[in-house]
Amino acid sequence: MISFSEERLARVADMERWHFWFAGRQAILNQLWHRHVQGQCKVLDVGCGTGHTLRELSRLGHRVVGIDARPEGLRALRREWPNADVVQAVAPHLPLVDETFDVILMLDVLEHTDDLALLAQSHRLLRPGGWVLLSVPALPWLWSYRDEAAGHLRRYTRAQLRKLLADARFVALDVRFYQCWLLPVAVITRLLGRRWPGLRDAEERPNRLLNQLLSAANRLEARLSDRIAWPMGLSLVAACQKA
Repeated sequence: MISFSEERLARVADMERWHFWFAGRQAILNQLWHRHVQGQCKVLDVGCGTGHTLRELSRLGHRVVGIDARPEGLRALRREWPNADVVQAVAPHLPLVDETFDVILMLDVLEHTDDLALLAQSHRLLRPGGWVLLSVPALPWLWSYRDEAAGHLRRYTRAQLRKLLADARFVALDVRFYQCWLLPVAVITRLLGRRWPGLRDAEERPNRLLNQLLSAANRLEARLSDRIAWPMGLSLVAACQKA
């Protein structure tokens, strides 16, 4: 599924709790969820890592199953939450029963694997009318050392993502960019990082004040996205329904 090292997985698990990038993703995910998903659900979190999103959804009363390729993250999750319902498997293979879930989350997962095959498996696992909520890195021209370090196979245009979802027999009701405001910053840091390798990890280690400012900007942008169609962004999110 995701070619993370154990060290990289631990770093990402820590960043999920405080980093501005994850704050932005959580804000836009919450917005999509409240707009499209109704009631208590059975949810599959594909690429659950160490279970940050899984735990949050469980606290809200949803029944959540996590699946991930890395055993270290699942072991860490079980130590903290012994009753966690998790499965180790490598996407696109999802060894679960047909038409079991109301919602499937794929947060920055499709870019690591055979995306059409994974969406086909998700279609199989969803109940009629079920939802996939997903995020992917956007703008192929933004490809950089960060994509290579993260094990990405691709970045997406909005048109490419829409076609992919249609090919997998999903109705894409909401496909939008997010983190538009941070795009100029990312372009600058990644261009400079090609010349000065010491800058390559700057996005992952902002000081506390800068992180607070960027987190606030991301959350505000997410709130405004219902009224403003951002023309570009670092990522794309989608809410699509089983056709």
